[in-house]
Amino acid sequence: MKQQWRIPDFLDLEYFFARDRKLAESQGEGALRERDRELYLSTIGGEDAESNPNPEWLIYRWLQERRSEENQEQSGQALLPGRMWYELYGLFWSIFSFLAFGVGGGLCYSFLSYSGEQPVNVSLFLLVFVGGQLFLLFLLPLGWMIRIIRGVDLRSSLLLTIVNNGLNRFLFTIRKSSYDTLGRERKESFHASLAAVQRSGSGYGSLFFWPLFLLFQLFGIAFNFGVLGALLLKVSSADLAFGWQSTIQLSTAFVARLVEWIALPWSWFMDGAYPTVEQIAGSRMILKDGFFHLASADLVSWWPFLCLAICCYCLLPRMFLFLLGTRARKRSLYSVKFDRADHNQLLHRLLTPRLSTEQVHDEGEEADTSSPVAHDEIQVGGTQQETAEAEPQTVHGAIVALIPEELYEECDQQQLGTYCKEQFGYTLQHALLLEEQLEKNEQLSTSLLLLQEAWQPPILELIDTVKQLREQGEPDTHMIVALIGKPAPETLFTPVSGQDLQIWQQKVALLADPYLQVSPLVASS
Repeated sequence: MKQQWRIPDFLDLEYFFARDRKLAESQGEGALRERDRELYLSTIGGEDAESNPNPEWLIYRWLQERRSEENQEQSGQALLPGRMWYELYGLFWSIFSFLAFGVGGGLCYSFLSYSGEQPVNVSLFLLVFVGGQLFLLFLLPLGWMIRIIRGVDLRSSLLLTIVNNGLNRFLFTIRKSSYDTLGRERKESFHASLAAVQRSGSGYGSLFFWPLFLLFQLFGIAFNFGVLGALLLKVSSADLAFGWQSTIQLSTAFVARLVEWIALPWSWFMDGAYPTVEQIAGSRMILKDGFFHLASADLVSWWPFLCLAICCYCLLPRMFLFLLGTRARKRSLYSVKFDRADHNQLLHRLLTPRLSTEQVHDEGEEADTSSPVAHDEIQVGGTQQETAEAEPQTVHGAIVALIPEELYEECDQQQLGTYCKEQFGYTLQHALLLEEQLEKNEQLSTSLLLLQEAWQPPILELIDTVKQLREQGEPDTHMIVALIGKPAPETLFTPVSGQDLQIWQQKVALLADPYLQVSPLVASS
């Protein structure tokens, strides 16, 4: 069964990914592999892992364990971005509800103020409280169609960007005392997680658009309830008179037909829900004649029509959009794919046995350190046991290596395949010349590994190469920029310095491609 994720889970996941990137910069990838493999062996693995081998389940269990560790480090319930977002969203549900109800009720109540000298203008009431809202509702599909035609994503909306930034500032303001107690690295991870889910390349689609959409619809629903409440309160507690007038010479027959058209959605099942022709004629206000000669029955015949117009054209569309947004948010949650570069790296760390130069041996036999062996060490009954495997597992399937011309002749493809499996969990399918592949411009259906020398700084030509390769493959094809250091006399595959790796990762990060990974091919010793 598919694991039920929530939006706070994705925020926390991005937070821990950001922290892991910092840890890798300071201590190397080996520290991450050691920690995550230990988590898998001690808590995540076992019968549950065998019955739920899917990546989504493993990532969710890893997230739970990391949360538990964070709680222990902070001696209680840790302050995580997911928790802060959940608290903020719940607070805004209450604020938006009360604020919108008060605004709608206050505006309507003041509009219906009746001194007995002039009836409430029905035309103006419909224009302000119905026409204005219909105009705003019309802007939604109009903006959506314009963005489709222009090929612009919803998340690029200026309004949403302003609201998002405002909510984030408010989030840190209301939890300032707790937030200030966090260390610098945790604060940076906080901001990195929020930025990751807001940028278009984070792989979450429109998931984080729908909560804001629902807040706006909630505001509209509460606003209309406030308008209806004020209207019914005024009608029941005061002797209101409604009339219509217009500088344009409109005939009574024309106004009656217009009212019939407006009341069409409810007139077929409700009698007396809109004024008759006689009542419309009897409630027409003419400035020079005054209104004291108008009949009271005609002047009060409008309020049911106004109530039903608010319900039909303002309240019900907002409720429909709210239900639509709720369903879309749920669908977005289920459509998130766990095949991004960060996810693949995590799964590889969880499922790949740790490497050691110590060969597994029988009791009384001396150790042989001549060749590396993949093994795991597990504490059982206070003693340490080793379980050995012949080689690292293939976690992600096959990959095609694209090698620049200056490296192709010196590249040992068998050794490259070994590193691909050890470092990334892929089986090397075959290797191609990078320049030939770019010239052919053929479609590639497998994951790609782009071999690059890290000691040479990344240039704009590399960015163009990555973009061209992305166009040749699927948008969600996993692509790895595998970095090597300066070649040694005996081998091409040497470790990468931390500074070079950081420069490359920062440069390639400008592409905001969630399926692009920049990692060293050879693990640092």
